Amino acid sequence: MAILERILAFHDGRDPERLALKYQILSESPFAFFRGTAHLFYEDFAKEASQLPASPKVWVCGDAHMENFGVYKGDNRLVYFDFNDFDEAALAPAMWELIRMLTSIALSIPDPEQSHLLTEAFLAEYAIELWKGKSRWVERATARDGVRDLVYALKGRSRKQLLKRRTLLDGDSRAIRTDGEFALPLLPGEWETLREFLQLFADQAGRPDFFTLLSAGRRIAGNGSLGVSRYILLVEGKGSPNNNYLLDLKQSRPSVIAAHIPQPQWPSEAHRIVSIQQRMQAISPAFLYPVRLANESYILRELVPREDRIRLATFLDHPAVLQQILTTEASVMAWSQLRSSGRNGSCIADELIAFGADTNWHKPLIDLAHKYAKRITRDQKEFRKATANGLKILR
Repeated sequence: MAILERILAFHDGRDPERLALKYQILSESPFAFFRGTAHLFYEDFAKEASQLPASPKVWVCGDAHMENFGVYKGDNRLVYFDFNDFDEAALAPAMWELIRMLTSIALSIPDPEQSHLLTEAFLAEYAIELWKGKSRWVERATARDGVRDLVYALKGRSRKQLLKRRTLLDGDSRAIRTDGEFALPLLPGEWETLREFLQLFADQAGRPDFFTLLSAGRRIAGNGSLGVSRYILLVEGKGSPNNNYLLDLKQSRPSVIAAHIPQPQWPSEAHRIVSIQQRMQAISPAFLYPVRLANESYILRELVPREDRIRLATFLDHPAVLQQILTTEASVMAWSQLRSSGRNGSCIADELIAFGADTNWHKPLIDLAHKYAKRITRDQKEFRKATANGLKILR
């Protein structure tokens, strides 16, 4: 089946406006294509995974790449750096998480020598942290270089500044900006559905005033999840207009890994995502809940703006800083696997320590990652060509 046909089949039924944005992003670069097509990556890799040595089963974020890390405020209101997207979270061999991460590095760094250096540095740090057998975390006191800048930027940003960027103020009332940059207007009937949902949630949480809905929009964010039902919600919080809170409400879909590896049973996809995220992170984001809206599974959490994520373009001309960021991400990956070890089918920490001590699997993994980077570049070129002549790819 052609690349375009596989992509269309996977995205059938998603919001056409946001899906059009996603297809536009996929055509921009091989890395953007890679980020937005995890389903293609795992479909192809599952057929060749046996080429790699066996590895322990661990809890994975499922979509590990260079930009899937960022800062957020935990439920203790301190700022942390960690994985920031768990939509594809699942139980899988450690190699599955590593191959996707290394492919993202190989795909992003045009110079072959530097690319190999960075993939080797990532694996070395990951293996060392596994071998140590102790999970840690990254916050203000331990962050380095580019990561530290993100941490301090979030720590220094006031709630009023974030509200100013995402909302319009009219007297003492705010409303979500729905100009197409960060959000689109709601569709008919969505306001009432959201209002009733949040009112019920607020009553169950015992905070009816805090979660009073003031405004909402269809959120534009991410890459892989564009087109999935998602909302930005403005709630009363601690008082209008400058102590309102912004929340993210996002539909949960099955992990693309589940099509290839049997998974434990969960009450819902939202329960899967929240449970694995809480296992892997040292501290979870504020207001992280699995919920149901219109009989569908959703994740509710505090809004994490785009600017709080690692942006590759910012560091490509600063190789030393980029290497420090990647080794920090490698540490985060190792710590998250150690932290969630021995849970519901994942290996115990001793197996991860032994895996970290064995370096024989490093070279075959790096070689396969560079092979996949070339394959993705070809796939993106095919997609771009198929959509270049005004072909209508919306359904």
